[in-house]
Amino acid sequence: MYYDTMKYLQQLHQYIQHQDNRIQQLNELLENIRSEIDQIKNQPFTNIEKIEYKFDQLKVEHLDGTLNIGLNPTNPEQIDNFDVQQKGMNVNGVQQQLREQLLQQCSEEINQFLNTDCVSLIELAEKQYDLRIDDPHRRHIIEDIRKQIDSRIQYYINGQPLTEHDSLLDKKQEILIQVKKDVENSINHFLNHLPKDS
Repeated sequence: MYYDTMKYLQQLHQYIQHQDNRIQQLNELLENIRSEIDQIKNQPFTNIEKIEYKFDQLKVEHLDGTLNIGLNPTNPEQIDNFDVQQKGMNVNGVQQQLREQLLQQCSEEINQFLNTDCVSLIELAEKQYDLRIDDPHRRHIIEDIRKQIDSRIQYYINGQPLTEHDSLLDKKQEILIQVKKDVENSINHFLNHLPKDS
Protein backbone atom coordinates (compact mmCIF):
# COMPACT_ATOMS: atom_id res chain seq x y z
CA MET A 1 0.00 0.00 0.00
CA TYR A 2 2.76 2.42 0.95
CA TYR A 3 4.60 1.51 -2.26
CA ASP A 4 1.50 2.21 -4.41
CA THR A 5 1.00 5.59 -2.78
CA MET A 6 4.63 6.53 -3.37
CA LYS A 7 4.43 5.43 -6.97
CA TYR A 8 1.24 7.47 -7.49
CA LEU A 9 2.79 10.55 -5.88
CA GLN A 10 5.90 10.16 -8.04
CA GLN A 11 3.80 9.93 -11.21
CA LEU A 12 1.75 12.94 -10.09
CA HIS A 13 4.95 14.90 -9.44
CA GLN A 14 6.30 14.02 -12.92
CA TYR A 15 2.99 15.05 -14.51
CA ILE A 16 3.01 18.37 -12.67
CA GLN A 17 6.63 18.98 -13.72
CA HIS A 18 5.73 18.18 -17.32
CA GLN A 19 2.78 20.60 -17.20
CA ASP A 20 4.96 23.26 -15.58
CA ASN A 21 7.56 22.89 -18.36
CA ARG A 22 4.81 23.14 -20.98
CA ILE A 23 3.42 26.30 -19.37
CA GLN A 24 6.90 27.86 -19.40
CA GLN A 25 7.31 27.01 -23.10
CA LEU A 26 3.92 28.54 -23.92
CA ASN A 27 4.79 31.67 -21.93
CA GLU A 28 8.07 32.04 -23.84
CA LEU A 29 6.23 31.58 -27.13
CA LEU A 30 3.66 34.20 -26.11
CA GLU A 31 6.43 36.67 -25.20
CA ASN A 32 8.13 36.09 -28.56
CA ILE A 33 4.87 36.74 -30.40
CA ARG A 34 4.26 39.93 -28.39
CA SER A 35 7.80 41.08 -29.14
CA GLU A 36 7.35 40.48 -32.88
CA ILE A 37 4.03 42.33 -32.88
CA ASP A 38 5.66 45.29 -31.11
CA GLN A 39 8.47 45.31 -33.68
CA ILE A 40 5.97 45.33 -36.54
CA LYS A 41 4.00 48.17 -34.91
CA ASN A 42 7.17 50.22 -34.45
CA GLN A 43 8.43 49.84 -38.03
CA PRO A 44 8.50 53.17 -39.83
CA PHE A 45 6.18 53.62 -42.78
CA THR A 46 6.51 55.92 -45.74
CA ASN A 47 3.90 58.54 -46.43
CA ILE A 48 4.29 60.21 -49.83
CA GLU A 49 2.60 63.55 -50.09
CA LYS A 50 1.28 64.98 -53.33
CA ILE A 51 4.07 65.70 -55.83
CA GLU A 52 3.66 68.60 -58.20
CA TYR A 53 5.93 69.21 -61.16
CA LYS A 54 6.51 72.69 -62.51
CA PHE A 55 7.85 72.20 -66.02
CA ASP A 56 8.33 75.88 -66.73
CA GLN A 57 11.02 75.96 -64.01
CA LEU A 58 13.06 73.11 -65.49
CA LYS A 59 16.13 73.71 -67.58
CA VAL A 60 17.52 70.77 -69.54
CA GLU A 61 21.20 71.01 -70.39
CA HIS A 62 21.98 67.36 -71.10
CA LEU A 63 19.71 64.59 -72.35
CA ASP A 64 20.85 61.41 -70.68
CA GLY A 65 19.27 58.84 -68.39
CA THR A 66 15.65 57.72 -68.64
CA LEU A 67 13.33 60.30 -70.14
CA ASN A 68 9.90 58.89 -69.13
CA ILE A 69 8.10 60.97 -71.71
CA GLY A 70 4.60 60.10 -70.61
CA LEU A 71 3.46 56.98 -72.40
CA ASN A 72 2.45 55.24 -69.20
CA PRO A 73 0.13 57.42 -67.09
CA THR A 74 -1.76 54.42 -65.77
CA ASN A 75 -0.05 51.33 -64.46
CA PRO A 76 -1.98 48.28 -65.74
CA GLU A 77 -0.45 46.19 -62.95
CA GLN A 78 -2.71 48.03 -60.51
CA ILE A 79 -5.86 46.94 -62.31
CA ASP A 80 -7.45 44.08 -60.42
CA ASN A 81 -7.86 40.78 -62.24
CA PHE A 82 -11.55 39.85 -62.25
CA ASP A 83 -12.93 36.46 -63.21
CA VAL A 84 -15.63 37.12 -65.76
CA GLN A 85 -18.72 34.94 -65.50
CA GLN A 86 -20.82 34.74 -68.63
CA LYS A 87 -23.85 32.46 -68.99
CA GLY A 88 -22.60 30.33 -66.11
CA MET A 89 -19.20 29.76 -67.73
CA ASN A 90 -15.85 31.14 -66.59
CA VAL A 91 -14.36 32.87 -69.64
CA ASN A 92 -11.30 34.30 -67.90
CA GLY A 93 -8.98 31.56 -69.24
CA VAL A 94 -10.07 32.11 -72.84
CA GLN A 95 -9.71 35.87 -72.45
CA GLN A 96 -6.23 35.49 -70.98
CA GLN A 97 -5.07 33.48 -73.99
CA LEU A 98 -6.57 36.00 -76.41
CA ARG A 99 -4.96 38.87 -74.49
CA GLU A 100 -1.54 37.20 -74.60
CA GLN A 101 -1.84 36.61 -78.36
CA LEU A 102 -2.96 40.20 -78.87
CA LEU A 103 -0.12 41.57 -76.72
CA GLN A 104 2.48 39.58 -78.65
CA GLN A 105 1.13 40.60 -82.07
CA CYS A 106 0.74 44.27 -81.14
CA SER A 107 4.16 44.37 -79.48
CA GLU A 108 5.86 42.99 -82.60
CA GLU A 109 4.14 45.51 -84.87
CA ILE A 110 4.77 48.49 -82.59
CA ASN A 111 8.44 47.57 -82.23
CA GLN A 112 8.65 47.42 -86.03
CA PHE A 113 6.93 50.82 -86.14
CA LEU A 114 9.49 52.21 -83.67
CA ASN A 115 12.33 50.83 -85.77
CA THR A 116 11.09 52.22 -89.08
CA ASP A 117 8.73 55.19 -88.63
CA CYS A 118 9.49 56.75 -85.26
CA VAL A 119 12.54 58.75 -86.39
CA SER A 120 10.45 60.51 -89.04
CA LEU A 121 7.81 61.35 -86.38
CA ILE A 122 10.52 62.91 -84.21
CA GLU A 123 11.94 64.86 -87.15
CA LEU A 124 8.45 66.12 -88.03
CA ALA A 125 7.91 67.25 -84.43
CA GLU A 126 11.35 68.92 -84.46
CA LYS A 127 10.29 71.01 -87.45
CA GLN A 128 6.97 71.84 -85.83
CA TYR A 129 8.65 73.07 -82.63
CA ASP A 130 11.69 74.58 -84.38
CA LEU A 131 14.19 72.24 -82.69
CA ARG A 132 17.18 70.21 -83.80
CA ILE A 133 18.06 67.00 -81.95
CA ASP A 134 20.99 64.78 -82.82
CA ASP A 135 20.67 61.07 -83.67
CA PRO A 136 21.78 59.71 -80.26
CA HIS A 137 19.03 61.73 -78.56
CA ARG A 138 16.46 60.54 -81.10
CA ARG A 139 17.49 56.93 -80.41
CA HIS A 140 17.30 57.63 -76.67
CA ILE A 141 13.72 58.89 -77.03
CA ILE A 142 12.76 55.82 -79.07
CA GLU A 143 14.35 53.42 -76.56
CA ASP A 144 12.55 55.15 -73.69
CA ILE A 145 9.25 54.69 -75.54
CA ARG A 146 10.13 51.06 -76.27
CA LYS A 147 10.57 50.36 -72.53
CA GLN A 148 7.02 51.55 -71.86
CA ILE A 149 5.28 50.16 -74.92
CA ASP A 150 4.21 46.72 -73.64
CA SER A 151 2.53 48.16 -70.56
CA ARG A 152 0.73 50.71 -72.77
CA ILE A 153 -0.50 47.96 -75.11
CA GLN A 154 -1.58 45.95 -72.05
CA TYR A 155 -3.51 49.00 -70.81
CA TYR A 156 -5.57 49.11 -74.00
CA ILE A 157 -6.04 45.33 -74.10
CA ASN A 158 -7.33 45.36 -70.50
CA GLY A 159 -9.72 48.14 -71.40
CA GLN A 160 -11.86 45.99 -73.66
CA PRO A 161 -13.56 42.63 -73.22
CA LEU A 162 -12.46 39.82 -75.51
CA THR A 163 -14.29 36.68 -76.52
CA GLU A 164 -13.31 33.91 -78.88
CA HIS A 165 -15.88 35.31 -81.34
CA ASP A 166 -14.08 38.66 -81.61
CA SER A 167 -11.81 39.30 -84.56
CA LEU A 168 -8.27 39.58 -83.19
CA LEU A 169 -7.27 41.42 -86.35
CA ASP A 170 -9.88 44.15 -85.74
CA LYS A 171 -8.93 44.45 -82.06
CA LYS A 172 -5.24 44.58 -82.99
CA GLN A 173 -5.83 47.37 -85.51
CA GLU A 174 -7.80 49.41 -82.93
CA ILE A 175 -5.03 49.02 -80.35
CA LEU A 176 -2.25 49.78 -82.84
CA ILE A 177 -4.00 53.03 -83.84
CA GLN A 178 -4.32 54.07 -80.18
CA VAL A 179 -0.74 53.18 -79.26
CA LYS A 180 0.75 54.88 -82.35
CA LYS A 181 -1.27 57.97 -81.52
CA ASP A 182 0.09 57.84 -77.94
CA VAL A 183 3.64 57.56 -79.30
CA GLU A 184 3.10 60.59 -81.53
CA ASN A 185 1.46 62.59 -78.73
CA SER A 186 4.23 61.76 -76.27
CA ILE A 187 6.93 62.81 -78.75
CA ASN A 188 5.09 66.08 -79.42
CA HIS A 189 4.56 66.72 -75.72
CA PHE A 190 8.20 66.01 -74.89
CA LEU A 191 9.63 68.17 -77.65
CA ASN A 192 7.14 70.96 -77.00
CA HIS A 193 8.39 71.20 -73.41
CA LEU A 194 12.06 70.93 -74.33
CA PRO A 195 13.81 74.29 -73.80
CA LYS A 196 14.90 75.97 -77.01
CA ASP A 197 18.44 77.30 -77.30
CA SER A 198 18.54 81.03 -76.72
